[in-house]
Order: sequence, then structure tokens, then C-alpha cells
Amino acid sequence: MPEPVAAAEHLVERLLDHVREHEPVELTRLGSDERDGELPDLAPAAMAARSRDLAILAAEVDGALGRLPVDVEGAHREARDDLRLLADELAFRRFRLDTRPRFVLEPLAALDTISASIHELLRRTDVDHAEQCRRLNAAIARARRVPHLLEQAGSLLVSSPEPHLEVALRRLPGLVDLVRDELPRRAERLGTDVTPARDAGEVAAEGLDAYGALLAELAEEPPAPWRLGTEHHELTRRLALGTPMGVEEIERRAGDWMRRVRSEMGELAARGWARRFPGEPVPADEAERIRRVLAHVADKAVAREELVPEARRAVDEARAFALASGLTDVPPADRLTVAEVPPYLQGIAVAFITQAPPLDPSSGCTYYLSPVPHSWDDEQATSFLREYNPAQLRSLAIHEGYPGHFVQLEHASRHPRLARRMLTRPAFAEGWAVYIERAALDAGFATEGSAVDRDDYRLTQRKLELRVASNALLDVGLHAGHLGDEEALELLTRTAFQERAEAQGKLTRAKVTSGQLCSYFIGGEEVGDLRAEVERREGGDFDVRRFHQRVLSHGTPTVDVVRDALADDAPVHRPFSRTA
Repeated sequence: MPEPVAAAEHLVERLLDHVREHEPVELTRLGSDERDGELPDLAPAAMAARSRDLAILAAEVDGALGRLPVDVEGAHREARDDLRLLADELAFRRFRLDTRPRFVLEPLAALDTISASIHELLRRTDVDHAEQCRRLNAAIARARRVPHLLEQAGSLLVSSPEPHLEVALRRLPGLVDLVRDELPRRAERLGTDVTPARDAGEVAAEGLDAYGALLAELAEEPPAPWRLGTEHHELTRRLALGTPMGVEEIERRAGDWMRRVRSEMGELAARGWARRFPGEPVPADEAERIRRVLAHVADKAVAREELVPEARRAVDEARAFALASGLTDVPPADRLTVAEVPPYLQGIAVAFITQAPPLDPSSGCTYYLSPVPHSWDDEQATSFLREYNPAQLRSLAIHEGYPGHFVQLEHASRHPRLARRMLTRPAFAEGWAVYIERAALDAGFATEGSAVDRDDYRLTQRKLELRVASNALLDVGLHAGHLGDEEALELLTRTAFQERAEAQGKLTRAKVTSGQLCSYFIGGEEVGDLRAEVERREGGDFDVRRFHQRVLSHGTPTVDVVRDALADDAPVHRPFSRTA
């Protein structure tokens, strides 16, 4: 490894040392088992030590950046880019610790810590019996520590935004089930003594019940503001998402994109109208025409119990297409698992994917899809299932699976440097998935070999383009503006044609996960801009497959980092090439 890159990698290792000392749950997520039975210390002195250590490391990173040449290429460029990613990572950690402290303002911070602490240990069922037993024992040890963590968290929590509190209270029963039921159930399944798991689960459940009582009391207090505000939203976009795009540009681009997509959808609906509604005249009103055709597509919704099996079938179709199209190199099928979202993780995202740990990439990825909650009545369930109809599930399979997130994340997990496996940016990750959905449509997905109608898929994919743009408008409108609930729901249901249940869930998600929802549109625009730049530069020599593999060769950094690497003709990594 060249000296400048090695020096940068050493500082990334220093961040890992910080995690090792202060954040045992994150250490587990990263793939180390050194502190699997522990939970973080939230005492004021421990939190102050975290802040101090981050400040020291940030100063060292700034110094290392200052010592690099002004004009860099090759190894110096790689080192500069790693250090910039690290500097932004440290700045955002300090923002969440000191400027807008999560454990002071968000009750979900403690619950996220607990759910992740146990889920990360129990999710691996592909390892041998001894390792599963070790992980279970570590989860039991963490469960015993839950009351202490929640007592510390409760002493830090001074107020809460109302939507964060609502999601926290809704998530508590699932967490209680995790510790009280899943731990002993897992022990029984592994053939070990159930008593320690049952006892630890009861201890943890009591702590969660006490925390729930505290949250119920907090609900009687004046809520904290949930809007992030213009300045903090800009910091989140730049440091955490990894984009320089400003609010005005986001709103302009997203508004223009929605208008173009709605016009395309109106034309698609008109062209297929006679086949769908024989004998009926085509409505002159564009919105009515689109809504009727989308309703016709939604009529093909599956039953409650068929949702996840249908999602698995969609993933199989997406994989077959990815192999046949050659848009990217494709990782082995056994690297991706499709599973239901566990109850203790439900409440925010309907579908998401988890990547292999940076320190242990052997475990592959899991694509999670939320089932219909048992508590929902028929009306709520029907609305949800109509939104996630078979055509929609195919689009999700492309986005989350092949050749979307799964393909990109698996390439990233094979990057030789820790910096590029550990320092990731959502704008690039989501941007790749959005961009490749468009590329897959252009390459003919659902033309043949699919259980869904091609026109149904095209219209659904266009609808998801509306969702991507409306997500961005929703996020910046709520957190960097003054968008109200009714205006937000109007945007989602009338302008973007979402079902009411989906729109209400998206509104809650946007309030709780500020910044994240605009990463899809921003990233898609940035990756699309990058392709246009490379096409202009290379002219007739441009090859789309080669472009994709070059883009996938640099981990999950910012799009600007990938742009500089491509301009510098950086080496191409092809860990899944059949000829490699």
C-alpha cells in the first residue's frame, strides 16, 4: 500500500479504535466480536470522553489533509479522498454527540441501540452451532445490561419530538417480544439451557417497561421541535449524505422531474387504456387517467400471507435479468437473503437492505420487507398491499437487490481498504440504486421472463420516480422549510399517487429520519450527471458496462470521489467477474 494511502488508513484504524473503546454495539455491526456482550456507557463522563477523543482525531485528520500536495493524483488522490470521507464522518459524529445530541433529544436512540445490540448477534443463522451459541450468550449478557443502559438514557433524555416519541412507543412491544420471547426461543432451538435466556429476557423486559413509563410521562410534556432547520439539514446533507447539492437546486430539479414523469405517465396510461378498459373513453384529465390505471395495476395485489413470498419471486426475476443483461458483474445468489422485518425494527422503513460487516464481509446482505402488521384492520392492510403490488415488488427487487443495492454493496465489501468499506455515504448508495433502476428499464426488464405485465411495470417504475422526487421535496420541505402535514399528504397522495397508508407512514419516516429521504433523488441525479459527463468525455468509446464496473470499484463514497477516480483512470476492481 503506497505511503500516503497507508497513512490515511492508519487514521481510519484510529476511528475503529474509538468505536472499539466507546461503542460496542457498533463494533459488533462492523464485524468484530471483541465486545459482543457489552452495551455502551452513557454516563456523562463517558460521553465527554467520546467527544474529546473525536475532537483529537479530527484535528489529526485535518493536519494530514493539510500536508498533502494541492494537485493530487494516483495514491495521493486516494489518500485525500479517504481523509475527506473520514473528516466528514468525524464532523457528523460530533454533530450528533455535541450539537444535536441524540440521546438528549430522541428516545429512539436508546431503543435503536438495544435492538441493534441483540439483532446483530441473532441475525446470523448461517454460522455453525458453536458460533450461534456464542452469539446467543453475548445477546443474553447484553439483555441483562438493558435496564442500566435505559436508566442512563432516561437521565439524559430531556424532551422529545412528538413523531419520535410515537415511533418509540410503537416499537417498544416488539423489543419486549425480542428479549422476552426470542431469546429463550433461540436457546430452545439451539438445544441449550433456556433458563439464562428467559431470566435475562425478563430483566430486559422490565427495563423496557420502565422506559415505556418514562416515555408516557414525557408525552405529557411540551414536545421538542422535530424540524431539523436549514443549517442542520445542510450539515446533514453534506456530512452524512455526502452531497453538496443545496435546497433550491433540489427543489428545482425535483419539481421539474415530477412534471416530466407525470406527463410520461399520462401518455402511458392513454396508450394502454383500451386494453384495460375496453369501451370506455380515455379521460381528458391527466390525473384521473393515471389514477385509474394505477388502480387497475393495484387490483393485482397479493394476499397478506403472499407478500414476502412474492417479494422473493421478484428477487429471483431480478437476478435472472441481471445475469442476462450484463449491466454489471453479479455476486453469487447465496450472498443475498430475503426476510421479513422483525417486529422490533418495524415502524419506519417498509423495505431496506443490510450489508455485510466491513470487518467480516463473509455474511452477505439481507433484504428486509415489512409484512402487514397483525394489528392492522382489513382497510389498512388492503391499502398497504395495493401499494406493494407485484409490479411494485419487482421495482423494489431491482432497487434493493439486482443490480441495485446488493450488487453495489457486495462490490464495496470487497474493496481492499477499510476506509472504503467503513466510510459510506447514502447519496451514492441510493443514487446507484435509483440510477440502475432506470438503466434496467431501458435494458428491457419485464419485457420477458417476468410474472408482471411490461406496461404495469413501466407505469409502476414511473410512479416510483415520482416517489423519489416527492421524497426529496418532502424531506427538504419539512426540515429546511415549513411544509405542514396536510400539504405533505397532498404531495404524496395526489401529486405522487401514493396510497394513504403509505403516505402517512412516509410522513412519519420523514420527520424521524431527517435528511435520509432526499438521498434517493439527489444521488440519482448525481450518478446520472456523472454518466453524462463520462459519455461526453469518451464520446464513441463510451461503454455502459465498463462505466458501471468503474463506478462500482470505489466502495460507497461520495459521487465526487467516484468522479475524481474516473477522471484519474483509477484501477477497476472486478471481484465477481467470471474471467477474473
